[in-house]
Amino acid sequence: MIALGKGFILQGSKYQIFRVLGKGGFGITYEGLQTGLSRKVAIKEFFMEDFCVRASDESTVIVTVPKAESVVAKYREKFFKEAKTIAQFSHEHIIKVIDVFYENNTAYYVMEHIAGGS
Repeated sequence: MIALGKGFILQGSKYQIFRVLGKGGFGITYEGLQTGLSRKVAIKEFFMEDFCVRASDESTVIVTVPKAESVVAKYREKFFKEAKTIAQFSHEHIIKVIDVFYENNTAYYVMEHIAGGS
């Protein structure tokens, strides 16, 4: 299993995963729910498919290529920094970042959900 399963909980029940919206070389984007506000969100998870897999707990991300650990760590930090940078902007053509956090040995950012495409 690469993606988190339907119903998976993040941040101690703050977010719930519904389904996968898309996958790329550096991450997986999910449709989810921000439970406290009962609002749909998009949740992006940093996951370098070429170097990572899920542990047997089906949530923790582990690097399978030992020589790639520093590369994965570097890009995970860039992913986190990108989310924090995007969160500083306020423009109708830029998606709003709601939250950013580390969990499951990886990083996530939560965005407003806009139906209809990427």
